[in-house]
Amino acid sequence: MRTNVYLTVDTEHSMGGAWDNAALRPVPAERHIYCHIGGKDNGIGWICDELERHKFRATFFAEVFCSLVFGVDATRSWCQYLLQHGQDVQLHTHLNYYYYAKKQVSPVAASEPTDDIARLPQPLRTELLEQAYRIFYSLTGYAPAAFRAGNWVANRAFLSDLANLGIRLDCSFNPAVADSFPGEALALNVLQKINGTWELPLSAVRQRLPEPHLARGVRPFDLVSLSSWEICKTLDESWKKSTPHVAAVLHSFSGVKTKDVQYEQIKPNRVVRGRVRSFLDYLAARSDRFRVRTLSELASELDDAQPTAPVELPNLGFIHPLARKVVQAVNTMYWV
Repeated sequence: MRTNVYLTVDTEHSMGGAWDNAALRPVPAERHIYCHIGGKDNGIGWICDELERHKFRATFFAEVFCSLVFGVDATRSWCQYLLQHGQDVQLHTHLNYYYYAKKQVSPVAASEPTDDIARLPQPLRTELLEQAYRIFYSLTGYAPAAFRAGNWVANRAFLSDLANLGIRLDCSFNPAVADSFPGEALALNVLQKINGTWELPLSAVRQRLPEPHLARGVRPFDLVSLSSWEICKTLDESWKKSTPHVAAVLHSFSGVKTKDVQYEQIKPNRVVRGRVRSFLDYLAARSDRFRVRTLSELASELDDAQPTAPVELPNLGFIHPLARKVVQAVNTMYWV
């Protein structure tokens, strides 16, 4: 049996300190989505180029409330760029941009605005989800089949909202994040149907190196925060244990490191770029074991889907995670 592998890419702007400093503005697409350096694209263009080497497609989760700040045309431009490069584009939200746009017209109410749509009370939650749906349709020309919540914050009640809107697949559950489905016992690494919506969690791995900031004692399958060895080990163990679905994550800006919150000074992140290339090369060299797919493809098959059985999580041990932590510490230095 081949394991289905999904590379998901959260594609979004940054507030860039604009909440705390009125002199700043959210970071535009050329610096945080395209990540231009000397006229060369080190963001979504670089990711698309790496995918194209192997004729792979990924799912890019497009944050849509940014259109209220940067304009619909500017946001449509990078969504269409991805579609023209054959990629899958699906719905993502961060409410920071909704509240920031609102603040430019009139002061926001005294209560602290949330970045997380699932935390909103009804009927506001449904109203903003429907608004995001409409914006997405205007950007892409089609209805979203899959959704990811900003900051991974979601819950069972929110999955009901997605089902009511006709969104069949959610990929918001990150087991390593405490606020992701807090207090709700979702199975790890399992495709499951909850309140009318299918949930495909971000894949999780275990390690013997303790990291107290990680919830549920697991590490997410994030290509930024795992070494190339750990990435390949996760894929290999997942296949050996007949795991049907593996979901990995990246961000539009993962291929660069920045010296400032406004992304004025950025340079290629060679460590992360090497990890992404190792991930894709490993999959391409083992097409008998792995099938690279998109979430829109999975969503189209859900009528005949069955919940998958729990499997033992990959275990990375102690030595390799420790070595990775050392590399990460060094790589955080901008000049390295």
